Amino acid sequence: MNLPNILTVTRLFLTIPIFVLMVFGRWQWSFVLFLIAAMTDYFDGFLARKLNQITKTGKVLDQIADKVFVNSIMIALIPQIPSWLVALIVSRDVVVSAVRILAASTGIVVQANVWGKVKTVLQMSLVAFLFFENVFGNRIQLLEVFLIYFCAFFTFVSALIYVLQNRKVLGG
Repeated sequence: MNLPNILTVTRLFLTIPIFVLMVFGRWQWSFVLFLIAAMTDYFDGFLARKLNQITKTGKVLDQIADKVFVNSIMIALIPQIPSWLVALIVSRDVVVSAVRILAASTGIVVQANVWGKVKTVLQMSLVAFLFFENVFGNRIQLLEVFLIYFCAFFTFVSALIYVLQNRKVLGG
């Protein structure tokens, strides 16, 4: 297993202690681990490109790790994150995964597009902001609401664009 894939798997496994620490209200430690895990998301892709170690396994693992990481943390943040937003995000991820599975059955590997990356950055920004609020005990309601709706909008847009870009795989 190459270094970028090790970083990806690390993010996947860090999800468990982050979730547990959040459930027990240990916000400082869960925030520190969240930041470390979020950095692996950047560095796995950066190193894969820099070291010319891009693999099909890495592409799939990265997407799985992102979904497990972000979705698990967002579930732990309900009710700070509205359950309808978590449902939207999980639904979008299921649709995208279905497209990828259908594509893979025909030998096509579908990579993430820029809209999915924007969506992920916004979701992680929302999560980081909520961690910040919990660690420091300050709520900035207006910014929180703005980030929630911004995430919802880009989650929906990224799903729509993803389906439209891959409609041939869907038989359309």
